[in-house]
Amino acid sequence: MVNSNKYKTVFLSDIHLGFNGCQSDRLKNFLDNIEAERIFLVGDIVDLWSMKENFFWPKSHQIILDKFISLQRSGTKIKYISGNHDDPLRDEALTKSLGEGDYPYKGIISALKSFSPSESYVLKNKIHGNILVIHGDQYDVVTSNAKWVSKLGGIIYDGLISLNRPLSKYLKRLTKNIVNKAGNFQKLVENECKRGGYDGLMCGHIHKPEIRKFEHYSYLNTGDWIESCTAIVEDENEGLSLIEFDKNNTVKIIKSL
Repeated sequence: MVNSNKYKTVFLSDIHLGFNGCQSDRLKNFLDNIEAERIFLVGDIVDLWSMKENFFWPKSHQIILDKFISLQRSGTKIKYISGNHDDPLRDEALTKSLGEGDYPYKGIISALKSFSPSESYVLKNKIHGNILVIHGDQYDVVTSNAKWVSKLGGIIYDGLISLNRPLSKYLKRLTKNIVNKAGNFQKLVENECKRGGYDGLMCGHIHKPEIRKFEHYSYLNTGDWIESCTAIVEDENEGLSLIEFDKNNTVKIIKSL
């Protein structure tokens, strides 16, 4: 991994703009401190679930959205992959309805549509092969089969993080671990790689940053910008690493693939 803040590609997910737990100021500092040819937004970038229950859109969140638009206009390629918290983007009719609605939804949806959202992308990496980039809710049994439970959990988490961030972080991680074990998340990822002939899979969704090489495939998780403030980066030689942007505004390499 080249020890530089200049990257070929940066992968970010689970920013949750529109949710009061989003660390938007820290993310802005991160974006101001890096250079990237491409930025992949791997789902749950805008939390339309949370905004529907309790509309929250401070200036700091608009600044992040404007930053991505500005980067795209200046030549950075922005690729948007939808997640479960921004799943209206997966429904053309619903996206159109929101986009024609009242301000400020109209401006937010219009901005997101400018990134041409899709549900997945295959990254062709000369070192690690073909890697499926997808949000990851497709492998979460609760999100896939009982969306109302997931939404209720989100509302409770929203309230908890306002009161006690460390407690909410612990409970969120505990709940995600239980769900992932029950639904065998890792096995579903492995099966997806086998089914599609992929050499690896990159996702977000579970707010648990990780980069790991298994026998037959690689698994990469971008983390989130509520708790971990992490990203996956592809350097100019196409090496892949998990990085953290700490409170001192320093990029730290956690692990390379």
